[in-house]
Amino acid sequence: MYMKQNTPHYIEIVEFLPDATFVIDSDRRVIAWNLALEEMTGVYKKDIMGKGDYAYSTPFYGMPRPILIDFIFGEDRKNEIPYKSVERKGNRIFAETFCPLLYNGKGAHLWGTASPLFDEKGNLIGAIESIRDITMHKQTEKDLRLSEERFSKAFRASPNPMSITLLANGVIIDVNDVFLETVGRTREDVISQRIYDVGFWLNPGEREKIVTQLSEGNGVRNKEIIFKKKSGELCNGLFSAEIIDINGMQCLLGIVTDITEKLRYDREMSRLDRLNLVGEMAATIAHEIRNPLTNILGFTEILKNEMPTAPNSVYFDFIVEELYHANSIVEEFLFLARSKPLTLKKQKLDIILKAIAPLIKASAIHERKEVDFELNEVAEIPLDEKEIRQLVLNLVRNGLEAMDSGGKLTIRIFMNQNDVVLAVHDQGSGIAADVLEKIGTPFFTTKEKGTGLGLAVCYSIAARHNADIKIKTGAKGTTFFVIFKQSYQTEN
Repeated sequence: MYMKQNTPHYIEIVEFLPDATFVIDSDRRVIAWNLALEEMTGVYKKDIMGKGDYAYSTPFYGMPRPILIDFIFGEDRKNEIPYKSVERKGNRIFAETFCPLLYNGKGAHLWGTASPLFDEKGNLIGAIESIRDITMHKQTEKDLRLSEERFSKAFRASPNPMSITLLANGVIIDVNDVFLETVGRTREDVISQRIYDVGFWLNPGEREKIVTQLSEGNGVRNKEIIFKKKSGELCNGLFSAEIIDINGMQCLLGIVTDITEKLRYDREMSRLDRLNLVGEMAATIAHEIRNPLTNILGFTEILKNEMPTAPNSVYFDFIVEELYHANSIVEEFLFLARSKPLTLKKQKLDIILKAIAPLIKASAIHERKEVDFELNEVAEIPLDEKEIRQLVLNLVRNGLEAMDSGGKLTIRIFMNQNDVVLAVHDQGSGIAADVLEKIGTPFFTTKEKGTGLGLAVCYSIAARHNADIKIKTGAKGTTFFVIFKQSYQTEN
């Protein structure tokens, strides 16, 4: 910068600069010290003007020493000048430092710029330094780093799948480990791929609707979606999303909470509530019906025997058959109403199945169907044999009724780690999704003459044995798995 010596006009300009600024001459004496610098250092112009010997550095460091402006005069003693970085652009010098004495000892982060001053002949006659307080900027940077660190830790440690994708096209910027476990891919596989191509979204159109909703300024919180796991299992999830900015790019931050098990639990609790209600009803209704039903059946048998040649005696057989059917329904009611304790005995499930295998084969042959047994030897577990027989026979009856003539029913018993598993597989046409949700609900049936109590009894028996019933169904048939859990075996 060029200036005429002894020009007060230049000094006046410095006086009104918004940044803290001072000027020294070639002898390093202060010739300008503006108001902003007075406010920063607490040193008044009248007390500093004309002073040399590095007096201008004392308000910053507590002692006379070379500072940034002295670089202009060849002072390059970096060990004495505590700047984080020094940068030169032409004849200007920039640097950043922290001065602990400023603002009555509060300290401040400063950004300084020093430039030489030349006369009209190009001779160096002084230097000027402007200082800007960047403390708030540094604090903002620190807060941002902390925020990014916290976000990164939360993102990585989240127990739910999380992803960051470009808003416009779904290209993956980052995902957490749980997301990778969910889709069964590695980080290298998914980064820079479109999220539609990694097997997470069952219906890509769902994400597009979410993007539209976010772009219109509407939040997305706990939106129900269907997503896929690496096993191919379809899961229910609650999806929440925000638009975030990363290096000027609009991105979608998404998190999904898997509620599949919760929904299953809710359905199971609802089913059990209905079972309890049926039990309460059964305790009253079944006993009231059973006695007159038994009387009617007895008198019908008497009439049938006494009037074998009566014109309408053929109807006696239909009446008796229907009365027995009604009585079987009452028996199922009574089972649901029972509160008697189990008669548990440690025994092998395969032995019980072998004992009733002839009965099962006879039922299959009667219906022109096949039955195949794969009864592996399994560990002894505590069972109520009478209830287990009823559980198996109900599942067998259900499987046989699901198939046309010529179909094969397969009954397997095996160990899955330490759990004993009973599997009954039919070759029927499978169970529709809306029906599957209601399986085991009392009185729910798709059969013309069904009561909806057979599978309800199965679920009740399983629950009394602390066993789970799981169903796998498709176009080629349905398998009911009854899983007797290890924890129950250990406790008993």
